[in-house]
Amino acid sequence: MNSTREERPGRPHLFGVFAGFGLGLLFHAIGFNRPTIANMRFHDLVILLATGVLLGVGLKSLVEYVKGRRAG
Repeated sequence: MNSTREERPGRPHLFGVFAGFGLGLLFHAIGFNRPTIANMRFHDLVILLATGVLLGVGLKSLVEYVKGRRAG
């Protein structure tokens, strides 16, 4: 099989995994320094939502990377 680099399908990169998990864990650590649920304010909830979103993006990127490597 003599295919050029442009003809081969691209593999997903690990940037999404590192960025998602890294920032998600950073926001999770920041969340530990926040007040309890009874005293939460709006920006505390934004950090909580950002933590969940970034950890989800990291997990999805990891699954896509593993799936892409298995298929290719």
